[in-house]
Amino acid sequence: MDYYARGEERFGTISSRLYSFGVSRSMRSFYSFIEKDIEKYKPKKILDVGAGPGDLALAMSKMKNVNVYCVDPSISMKKIAERRFIKNGIKNIIYELGSSRYIPFNEKFDVIVTTISFHHWKEKEGSIKYILNKLNKNGTFIVYEFCYDKLNVIQKMSLGKHSLSIEQAKSYRFKDHKKRVEVMGKIIKLSFANKS
Repeated sequence: MDYYARGEERFGTISSRLYSFGVSRSMRSFYSFIEKDIEKYKPKKILDVGAGPGDLALAMSKMKNVNVYCVDPSISMKKIAERRFIKNGIKNIIYELGSSRYIPFNEKFDVIVTTISFHHWKEKEGSIKYILNKLNKNGTFIVYEFCYDKLNVIQKMSLGKHSLSIEQAKSYRFKDHKKRVEVMGKIIKLSFANKS
């Protein structure tokens, strides 16, 4: 089964290795920051959508009494992540092939997160709607992306298409969910919490 939507960037063997070796290593402090931010929600079950080589999953697996679930459309990313989990003796992460449109778990989650992946999604509104149905009663879906408005001219040339503007973030609205847009340095956080 092909988990990519038409036109989405695909990660094969070589591009996954390059991403894992270069990009993910350079973003360790970023993933550590996100892990600490997510920890404030005191989640027991977390889903990472677009988990890539598992950097954030590894960071989140260190939280107390947490189970981490991951989905990604790339078999190569999944293999890299699973090798990392074995190497680090991690047992509380489950990783399956999937996407923002197909989550193969019959679970509800306290937190669903996507980091630097949302810009790849071709059907953002439909994906968000689908993901919101996978939240627990008091669950939250969180998107972390580079904030277009906070990038300088050079960064916009390299990261512009890998970012989200404040205006774009504010445009997403879903009834029964409380939306919040926060800018933290060069990162934008868009979250949707179930209304109790």
